[in-house]
Amino acid sequence: MQESTVVYTHGHHESVLRSHSWRTAQNSAAYLLPHIKKDMHILDIGCGPGTITLDFARLVPKGHVTGIEPAPGDILTKAQDLATTQGIENIEFRIGDIFELAEIFGDRKFDIVHVHQVLQHI
Repeated sequence: MQESTVVYTHGHHESVLRSHSWRTAQNSAAYLLPHIKKDMHILDIGCGPGTITLDFARLVPKGHVTGIEPAPGDILTKAQDLATTQGIENIEFRIGDIFELAEIFGDRKFDIVHVHQVLQHI
């Protein structure tokens, strides 16, 4: 996979991450929660610090969650470290561009594709 050339205008400055880190599946995706089943595979596009993504992983213990973020940096490493610290194993974080999903995932299928606070940037 090529390194992303996407520029995230807000950047991952501490103040941005602080505002993004308070987000949970409960306060940012409540409409979706009744539809999630324990064995689903979920893609979270623009996962940022991974707080919503981690909540999804807790809700699908027999499934899997993938979080992608277009901008390289330590944001995904921190998200993965948080998952490891919390003992969440059915999750992965990777660099990915919403415009290159077919190249990234090929024929891989997801039951839910979640896109929160992303469309304003494209």
